[in-house]
Amino acid sequence: MLTLVMVYWGTKEQREADSCMLQYLTEQLNGLLSEQGIITDIVLRSERSLVEETETREITLTFMEEEMEGKPVATIHLFLMPDEESCEVEVEIEWSGALSDEAKLHIWEQAKVVVPEIALHEKKRFLEQEYAVEQSIVLDYHFLVELPATESEEAIQEWNGLLDRFSQDLGKLIRLHA
Repeated sequence: MLTLVMVYWGTKEQREADSCMLQYLTEQLNGLLSEQGIITDIVLRSERSLVEETETREITLTFMEEEMEGKPVATIHLFLMPDEESCEVEVEIEWSGALSDEAKLHIWEQAKVVVPEIALHEKKRFLEQEYAVEQSIVLDYHFLVELPATESEEAIQEWNGLLDRFSQDLGKLIRLHA
């Protein structure tokens, strides 16, 4: 299990709000995903617009079943929403290498059983016409997570249930085979 250390710049109020939502969500996911595979990286990104004087923060977790060449890699992006009480969770699971059209559709069909709204897209990189030097498919989906409005047992169970279901679903997705 990784130990999470975050360094924040900005006002005290920004740090406290971000720390509350992003850090708590990351800690919860770190524990739950560690039961499904391994988190290989956690990155905090902070971007400040010079035009609009806004700042966005994102945490990216990289997750795999096991650290081995050829295994799917999941990237989980946590974006703090403007209300500072919720995060958008965006998930991308990438399979590198050339796959047949049948294999791509088979993976996608299996994934849609786990997460019905999941999308599939392909990435190819060409250095010469008709010759792809890199190929991959990416399954992606997203959802919104809100901090429990109250500290009631029911609200906390709902929060924990959502995160547990997410980690179990992601564990299934990274184990899909063509």
